[in-house]
Amino acid sequence: MNAGNCASCVEKKRKTRTAVAERQPGMEQKRPDSPLDPTNPFLEDEPGEDVGTEKDEDLAKSRKPKAPDNPFHGIVSKCFEPHLYVYIESQDKNLGVLIDRFVADFRAQGPSKAGMEEGGAVLPSCADLFVYYKKCMVQCSQLSTGEPMIALTTIFQKFLREYAWKILSGNLPKSSSNSGGLTITSLLKEKEGPEAAKFTVDELCLICSILSTAESCLATTQQLEEKLKEKVDKIVVERINLTGEMDTFSMTSLLCYHGVISNSIQLLVQDLDAVCDPALTAMSKMPWQSVEHVGDQSPYVTSIIMHIKQNVPIIRDNLASTCKYFTQFCIKFTNSFIPKFINHLFRCKPISMVGAEQLLLDTHSLKTVFLDLPSIGSQVLHKAPASYTKIVVKGMTRAEMILKVRRRRCHKPDP
Repeated sequence: MNAGNCASCVEKKRKTRTAVAERQPGMEQKRPDSPLDPTNPFLEDEPGEDVGTEKDEDLAKSRKPKAPDNPFHGIVSKCFEPHLYVYIESQDKNLGVLIDRFVADFRAQGPSKAGMEEGGAVLPSCADLFVYYKKCMVQCSQLSTGEPMIALTTIFQKFLREYAWKILSGNLPKSSSNSGGLTITSLLKEKEGPEAAKFTVDELCLICSILSTAESCLATTQQLEEKLKEKVDKIVVERINLTGEMDTFSMTSLLCYHGVISNSIQLLVQDLDAVCDPALTAMSKMPWQSVEHVGDQSPYVTSIIMHIKQNVPIIRDNLASTCKYFTQFCIKFTNSFIPKFINHLFRCKPISMVGAEQLLLDTHSLKTVFLDLPSIGSQVLHKAPASYTKIVVKGMTRAEMILKVRRRRCHKPDP
């Protein structure tokens, strides 16, 4: 038979299979991919799984009774379970190489730069890791659904922690502040302009990107745990537990995704806190006893507002896909700034009645800015969450009451 006849036969068989598949409901053609989360491979259908609609599944269940469990299923494969450690060890080495490649790629390519569309996006290595996890899980479950799957889960846990440490926490920008805060020189000199920020715009974007990646890892790890429990024998289901890789540990928080998220938010808060500190110090050093009249907001207030307008829009735009963590950032920054502001109010002494009036005006200006903090610099104004507004109102009202009491004391005539 020559090549032309062979090609003709192959084409006829292909057309025949297509026609049969169209007539028989059990032989469906592959459907086009649906738009799924690109970083979560566990939302995709596995080979051999039915990808029909829910209505099709319900009809199939009503027509066809569930087949009884095959008592002979797995008898042959169990004979090879003692030797599957070779496969597990191989995956251990492969994942180690994969993590090292992620580290090398990040060092060579670096994070996305500010202004790029993917700024603050999930790192590509996140999807690559979980795609490989899914491949290993499917392969191993075809060989065994017993102890080897438990061993593979242990390998998964190991490299989830490695990824959190080497790729996420390991690449967070280092804060240059020490436990004592800023130096005396930096406190006495109030900086102006973007150079006052400790983190560059690119570093702020990197922190947001790592935060988004940690959230994606957290959600995908939950899906991974569910899929593993579906694959293994019922007798070992309880031994599948990835909670340790999702929750925060007191001594190993950097290895957990909740820890990475918390550390990322804290870095963003500390950075904005640090650039506002010189302005607060300048406030406490002003001669409030010599203020003769109440004017516009003081220069220290203008400086604080300037830094807020520089940082917050960048953080909000880069956390657009994780809005709840942007809200947490706003809450944490407010909870950090307002007590510090009140503490510096007590240092403003001696103070005259006019000085207290000026501080009241400044406090009201800051209160207005903080109430609008979640949408500051945005063309679309969104109402701040009630929980956040409550914190601002409570804290700044306390500051106003302190100043009103001090003003009243200044107004009392000497006996």
